[in-house]
Formats: sequence, structure tokens, C-alpha cells
Amino acid sequence: MSEFEPMIETLKAQLETHIATIKSNDAWSQVEKIYRALGTIEELAGTPKTSLSTLFGFDDAGVSTSVTQGEFMGMDALDAAKLYMEKKKAVASSLDEIMEALKKGGAQSVNRDALSLKLSRSTWDVAKAPGQELYTLVKYLPHLKRGKKKSGQTEEPETPTDAVPSAVENGAKN
Repeated sequence: MSEFEPMIETLKAQLETHIATIKSNDAWSQVEKIYRALGTIEELAGTPKTSLSTLFGFDDAGVSTSVTQGEFMGMDALDAAKLYMEKKKAVASSLDEIMEALKKGGAQSVNRDALSLKLSRSTWDVAKAPGQELYTLVKYLPHLKRGKKKSGQTEEPETPTDAVPSAVENGAKN
């Protein structure tokens, strides 16, 4: 028996008492009905089930976002990583957390270094914390400005051809 077990049991007992009080309220029966309906609709839609911890806001306290097995099957690792970050909203994710989610979700295999590079290069959509392996979507950082994509433009702006003369042009002038 660890030294923490008595405290764990005390806290569980306190929670059970409060939960019993909440469940005795008429509003709780409505929560249960709506939550069951939500689960049924999510199952029919083939989307991941929303956890009660997410609805109660416990995910922001460090509880990880759930990923169902096979959720990312057939997806490119970068797209799956962005989808995972979308599920987390504004909460940043470590590279290890993203790798674990992609593995559980069945995304196309990719090694850690390759995913890190892909995420770091995806600057229109993904922001990386300086000096850390911590990522989030740019859209959740309103203070971060990336400019606007032009239609058909890649993420890396191209150097205008007239800005740097080529070796062929230099040779033709001489």
C-alpha cells in the first residue's frame, strides 16, 4: 500500500458524495439523456465520441484528448497531426503526444524526425514554440500573423526569377 492510497480513497469518497448530490438533481437526468443522444449521433456519423471530461472542461486541465483506434487510418501523418491538434483546439501538443495519437489512430507511419520537420515547415497552419517540440494550429493564435495565402501558392514563398540572375544569364551578358 502506497502512502498516497488513503488520500486517494478519501478524495474518491468525497467525489462520490458530490456526484450523488448532482445526480439527484433533475438537471442531471437531462444531461444524461442529451449525452446519450450525442453519443448515438456521433456513432452514426462515424466521429469520435465526445467525452464527459471534454464537456465539463477537464481536458484543459491536462487530460489528453481521446483518439479512437483507426481514426486516422489512411491519412498522411501531417494531415492526421493537424486533425489531432484541431480536436485539442487552443491547447498546444508536444511532439511525443502527437506521435502517440497518430500511432493509436493508425495514421501512415512516420518517424519522429520526419514529422517534426513536416510540422515545422507547415508554417501557414502550424505554429511551433521556439526551442521546444510544442505545436498548435495558427488559427488558435490570433496574435500570430502569417499573411494570406494566394490561390495556388505553396507555403514557402518563391523567390522572383528576376531577383537573382541565373548563371546562364550571367554567362550570356559576358
